[in-house]
Amino acid sequence: MDKFSEKSLLALGDYYVYGLIDPRNNRIFYIGKGAGNRVFEHERESLNNPDTEKLKLKTITEIKAANLDVGKIIINSSLTESEAFAAEAALINVFNYITN
Repeated sequence: MDKFSEKSLLALGDYYVYGLIDPRNNRIFYIGKGAGNRVFEHERESLNNPDTEKLKLKTITEIKAANLDVGKIIINSSLTESEAFAAEAALINVFNYITN
């Protein structure tokens, strides 16, 4: 899947917080806030920047090279933009704490 259906977009509301999952270890490697089809744009970005130094894009490139699909999870939806920023920041802080 590379985009949400119109029905799914309506159900997600204005903003949401999502995670990208590495299927090789089933761990979230990126948390972001988005609207519309934002969750899918990272994979397109990795195709356009094959020599990037961004860890997120390098991880996506490695997953694709292994013929696997990047997992996606909607963590919270129907948020205002400020709620989504706050939730994203809190989740990033928690994940940084857990993984360091």
